[in-house]
Amino acid sequence: MTRFFIVFIAALLMLPSFALADGGFVACLGDVVINSDEMLDGDAVAIMGDVVVNGKVSGNAMAVMGDVVVNGTVEGDATAVGGRVMIGEKGRVLGRTAQVGIASGIGEIFRHPGERGFYWHPGVIGNPFKPRTAIFNFLRLLGILALGVLSIALFPNNLRTAVESVDRETGSKFLKGFLLMLLSPVVALLCGLTLIGIPLIPIVIIFVVAVGFFGYLAISVFLGKKLNNHLRLNTNLFMEYLLGALVLWLVQLVPFVGGIVSLVVFILSLGITFDTRFGTKKA
Repeated sequence: MTRFFIVFIAALLMLPSFALADGGFVACLGDVVINSDEMLDGDAVAIMGDVVVNGKVSGNAMAVMGDVVVNGTVEGDATAVGGRVMIGEKGRVLGRTAQVGIASGIGEIFRHPGERGFYWHPGVIGNPFKPRTAIFNFLRLLGILALGVLSIALFPNNLRTAVESVDRETGSKFLKGFLLMLLSPVVALLCGLTLIGIPLIPIVIIFVVAVGFFGYLAISVFLGKKLNNHLRLNTNLFMEYLLGALVLWLVQLVPFVGGIVSLVVFILSLGITFDTRFGTKKA
C-alpha cells in the first residue's frame, strides 16, 4: 500500500501537458508559453499555471489559479480564474477579458507555497528587508490568529473532533487532500466555461480556503497539545492553538523547508476537513 501511495503521488506530480483535438493546448500544474515566433491554432489553457502569449493564439487564453499575460495577440477571450489578465504595450485581446476570483494571489499560494507561505508570508528571511512589507505581513498574521480564535470560540466541539483525527490514517488523509487540491481548479475551470457557472467560481475558491483553514486549525491545536505536554501550561483550545500556530509560523520562516512544510500542511488540512466533514464526523 505504501509503495502504491508513493507511486500514485509521483504520477500526479508529473501530470503531462496535452494537446486538444482542435489544436489547442492544456498544461496541468505548469505554464503555457507561446513564443513570439509561434502561433497556436486553438485555445491555450493552464491549470495551476500561467498562460503567457508572446506570439499568437487563434482561440481563447484561460488560466485557472494563474495569470494570463498577453504580449502578443489573442484572437478570442482572455480569462483568469483566481489570477490576473495582464496585457502588455504590444499585446492585443480581440475578444473579452475577465478576471474571476478572491484576491489575485490565490494561484500563487497554490503554485508557489515556498515563496508566498500558505497563510502568511514572513517576508524577512531570504529576502531584502522591507519595513512596509514586514509590518503588513505581521498584521496579516495577527488577523489569521484572530480568525482562528473566533473559529474556536464558535465551533469548539467540531474542532476537538477534527483534532482527534489528525494522527489517524495520515497517509489516507494526505491522499484525499492532494486529490481535492487537484480537483478544485478543474471544478473552477468547468464553471468558467459557462456564463451561469462563472459566479460560482468565487464560491469554489472560498470553500477551498475554508476547508484548508479548518484543517490548519486542527493541525495547530494538535501540535500545541504535544508541545503543552512538556510546557504544562493552562490546557485549553486557545492556548494550544496559539502554541501550534507559532510553531508552524517559525518553521515556515526556514528557507526551502518552510515551503515544503506549508504545502504538506495545506494538503493534509484538506484531507482532515474532508474526512471529518468540518468536525461533524469522527474519522
